[in-house]
Amino acid sequence: MFIIAENINIMSRRLGPAIKERRKGPIQEMARALVAAGADALDVNLGPARKGGEELMRFVVGTVAEVAPVQLCLDTTNAAAMEAGILTCAELGLPTPIVNSFSLQPDRLEAILPLAARHGCEVVGLCMAEGVPADADERLALAYELVSAANAAGIPNDRIFVDPIVLPLTVDVGQQQAMAVQETLRGLAELFDPPVRSTCGLSNVSNGAPAELRSPLNCVFAAMLASLGIASAIVDALDPHMMRTLRLTRAFRNQTLFSLSDAELA
Repeated sequence: MFIIAENINIMSRRLGPAIKERRKGPIQEMARALVAAGADALDVNLGPARKGGEELMRFVVGTVAEVAPVQLCLDTTNAAAMEAGILTCAELGLPTPIVNSFSLQPDRLEAILPLAARHGCEVVGLCMAEGVPADADERLALAYELVSAANAAGIPNDRIFVDPIVLPLTVDVGQQQAMAVQETLRGLAELFDPPVRSTCGLSNVSNGAPAELRSPLNCVFAAMLASLGIASAIVDALDPHMMRTLRLTRAFRNQTLFSLSDAELA
């Protein structure tokens, strides 16, 4: 499983102020820690980034690149800021970033998807139109439309991640939605040839739960999704229990050579 760390997020109480105040130290400390924990890529989530978004994206990408020259997953609804991030990655010699994300909402289709196509980026497609899909059938129908739109823009299936949308288990329909995500992953394997990849914001499943219960909920769900072949997940890479779960998942899927150290808490 390809591990994308969720932790560089402007909404984070821990890191958000440093991003807004342009303080490199905390951002670089976080980036080093995420890579050391085993993250394959780092999500850089600036949210809407309406004011000064381009400059802010260039600052964060450049700051991270100084200490962690790994692939980034750029996450913002500001198309200009997204393109600034893509260009900064190229200028600094970083791997081509993942564009996170587009959906079937017209503004995303018209602004975000063309950027991924123009710059040869991998892209995350959210199974959403106007609202959260009700079940697996609706998710699969949306996935088909997402992939068709990406293909029409010139993006091949091997550069597409489909995100089936994870909801909190604590909401009224949380269990049904968790089942729908699993059914969607089963369906994706049969829907596309050549295949697309899959990812999700895994920590969403535990939103609203007491802090001490979030890790076990996340870890169990990660193992279940891994058993269904999910290719990637956006996770809290600073949670040692989660990272242990993912190391063991890779070993059980024969993606890495098993070592007893995989079962230890880092």
